[in-house]
Amino acid sequence: EIALTLLMSLPLSHEGKIANADIPAVRQRLTKAFLSNVTKSYEWRKAQVEAVLGVLTNHKQDIIDAVHKDLGRHAFEIITSEINVCKVECETILAHLADWMKPERVPSNLATLPGTSWVYRDPFGVVLIVSPWNYPVQLSLVPLVGALAAGNAVYLKLSRHSPHTSSCLERLLLNVLDRRAIAIESEGGASTITALNQEQWDYVFFTGSVSVGRIVYEAAAKHLTPVTLELGGKNPCIVDSTIDLALAAKRIAWAKFFNCGQTCITVDYILVVGEARRNELVRHLKTWITSFYGWNPRLSDSYGNIVSVDHAKRLEGLFSMGNVVHGGIAIPEERYVAPTLITNPRLDTPLMQDEVFGPIIPIIVVKSVDEAIEFVNARPHALALYAFSADEEVQSRILRDTRSGAALVNECLLHPSNHHLPFGGVGASGLGNYHGERSFKTFTHERAVIHQTTQWWLDVPLRYPPYSNLMTKVADFITAGGFEKLAAR
Repeated sequence: EIALTLLMSLPLSHEGKIANADIPAVRQRLTKAFLSNVTKSYEWRKAQVEAVLGVLTNHKQDIIDAVHKDLGRHAFEIITSEINVCKVECETILAHLADWMKPERVPSNLATLPGTSWVYRDPFGVVLIVSPWNYPVQLSLVPLVGALAAGNAVYLKLSRHSPHTSSCLERLLLNVLDRRAIAIESEGGASTITALNQEQWDYVFFTGSVSVGRIVYEAAAKHLTPVTLELGGKNPCIVDSTIDLALAAKRIAWAKFFNCGQTCITVDYILVVGEARRNELVRHLKTWITSFYGWNPRLSDSYGNIVSVDHAKRLEGLFSMGNVVHGGIAIPEERYVAPTLITNPRLDTPLMQDEVFGPIIPIIVVKSVDEAIEFVNARPHALALYAFSADEEVQSRILRDTRSGAALVNECLLHPSNHHLPFGGVGASGLGNYHGERSFKTFTHERAVIHQTTQWWLDVPLRYPPYSNLMTKVADFITAGGFEKLAAR
């Protein structure tokens, strides 16, 4: 009680006003809160997740309006990919948290009997979460509720590149969460990330670019801090000679231009078997782009904006790196870039070297699925891989012979909506995963615990020196699982 009273008297973070120089003090405050055990009870964890769910439910329109201001997205996209994904995560946690928190009894081997063996799931401590601008609600709140459900104190760094959403979330969350153990900041830029990296956290969860992810990982390594890195990369889409191209094009176009292409798991480029099939695929893609967004997507309320003028200018610069066969229009001052298809992209240019992260699809012709697989494997592992084929043998071969964070066959983009699936990358596209129970597990340390008897007569003398040849033979048999093997016969 005294410790909590003292903590309540400490200065709390104000909205967006944590200066870089204050970060060490804030981190220390969060550490004191964690060490006071305030975050560890089921009641506290449940209350924090319920508070986040309440924000999503009671302030739905505020969130929709904020995201729309930042990214120009239609309410359909915001509700389905931002708000409801977070609500399902909260509801899943609330339904199962009590069970997830319980110590799990596991079998004891002969050497540890008559003791009992357990796995305790302990919070790491003070967690740093750094979230991006492209899905500013989902990619902030899903890791946040996972960390809180696991019993951690949290410093949440929101992106300044989505200022309306970050400010909205910060204001709403700080009104309902326990500020003794939770700090939120939304205004700092690169210098703030540098300052955060200098602190010793108990766990770091970063979502963002590969280049910044490397910096975060390097900083965490100095303290041997465990991390989850949700990065990105160039996600390939293989289209073979057997698939219905109209259907493939429909799903690819929907996925690619959802959130104006600013999705880390969207199709980055297409590998299509055969030039004739490429031409037919382009025709279908054009048809679906017009069907979805009209003849002038700039006027469509279903088509979003690029996050900033600078990003729009960067995307405009990619037009010259191949043959534009559709779109190729940009108005950077309006943050508008049209849905664009580019054939014969030059492989040595940023269009094919860097993640596009916008509404531009490079399309490459390959001679066979084998060539497509070879092309994919010559590059860093993707966060997602997409394969369109009606041939089950081809489907199996692509899944067997490639590596990626996720792989979808004849579908695009939908896997984060299923909280039963892990979401994360591999290699250059990320480290670790989360969603559903995995969010809880990501932010917990599995602690091995043995409870042993104190009865002297049960204290087996075999393990104590001086050792003999007979004792050695018996110990060899026991520790090699001899009795367990006999029992299994």
